[in-house]
Amino acid sequence: MKHFSHPHDMQVIEIPSQTKKRTCFACKLPLIGSCYTCSRCKFYLHKFCFELPQSAQFKSHPQHTLALLYPPYIQGGCEACGESCNGFTYNCSLCNFNFHANCASLLETEPENDDERYITIFLRHKVSEQKSSKTELGWMKAQNQQYEEERARIRRMEMESDLQRRRQNMYNQQLKSMSDSINSMGQIGTSNYTYRYY
Repeated sequence: MKHFSHPHDMQVIEIPSQTKKRTCFACKLPLIGSCYTCSRCKFYLHKFCFELPQSAQFKSHPQHTLALLYPPYIQGGCEACGESCNGFTYNCSLCNFNFHANCASLLETEPENDDERYITIFLRHKVSEQKSSKTELGWMKAQNQQYEEERARIRRMEMESDLQRRRQNMYNQQLKSMSDSINSMGQIGTSNYTYRYY
């Protein structure tokens, strides 16, 4: 079978739970059970990820249809969790809006029973927490960068002030040296000499 994200044919295989850890190209989560693979490239996709539609509309961005993209065709972070988009991502090129396929399936699908509802609410809370932490971290980095820039500016001013002071000292020393030279030459010119005639 073919998938739009990969040039070669893919086949379904079963991955036992004790197998060495492999991850899905689409969602970056570990592979267990049946998945699609390209054996020559070691390219893997969960069955769920393989079946994701190439375009979709979401409540989070109702004005446009989003296209399913994959690296390296994505730039920026996910609007839901704030993380960088390094797997399958739904993208609106008009608005530069990104939505991880994982986040889209988590936030946009309605749970079918109470167990799913509880898990979904918990995971949505975790996604929201992660995004706010990422935003706070970004703010702290910006504040730290401003602080470092201010420190660098103060250091430059101090260095310039020190350089100016040294130049002034050198200039004053030169003036003093010239003044001393002029005074000594004046003293030579006004000295009393006794002339003897033979």
